[in-house]
Amino acid sequence: MLKCSEVNVTIRKAKKEDMIQVFKLIKDLAEFEKLENQIKINAEVLMKDGFDTDNPAFTCLVAELSDGHIMGYALYYTAYSTWLGKSVFLEDLYIQPAYRKIGIGKQLFMAVAKIAHESASKRLDFHVLSWNPAGDFYKSLGAENLTTSEKWQLFRLNEDALNKMFT
Repeated sequence: MLKCSEVNVTIRKAKKEDMIQVFKLIKDLAEFEKLENQIKINAEVLMKDGFDTDNPAFTCLVAELSDGHIMGYALYYTAYSTWLGKSVFLEDLYIQPAYRKIGIGKQLFMAVAKIAHESASKRLDFHVLSWNPAGDFYKSLGAENLTTSEKWQLFRLNEDALNKMFT
C-alpha cells in the first residue's frame, strides 16, 4: 500500500482539458456505487457545462500526480439555503482505489471546505450512500448525518418524470 509521503500530489482547480480524465473517474465512481447505468453525460458535456459558459454549472478540483495523471476529483457547486444563505454542495469526491487511505481524499475534501469557508458559505452539504464507509470519514471531520438527526428524506424528479409533467 502506498504512503502519502510516496506520492507527490497537487490539488488544483480543474481545466477544461482535464474533463476527459475526470469523466473516466466519474465512470469509476458510478461503477463503485453500482450505478453505472445512470450516467447520461460525457466529457464534452462536462466541458460545456463547466467551462464553455459565462455561468458554469460546477467547479471541479483535481488531485494530480507529478506525471499529469489525475487520480481523484471533487466536483461542487454553489447552492442557496433560504434559512441560512449561500452554501456549497459537494456532488462528488472520488479517489482511485490505489490512492485511498493515504490522505488524498482528505486533502480534496479540505480544499472544498476551505473554499466554502472563505466564500462565507453557511454550510457544506453532500450525500453518502448508506453502505459507503466514507460516511465514517466525514463524521470524523464533524459532519452530521441529517437522515438521522433531522429526518430529512431526499426526493428526486428524474428526466422522465419531468417530461411527463409537461407533455
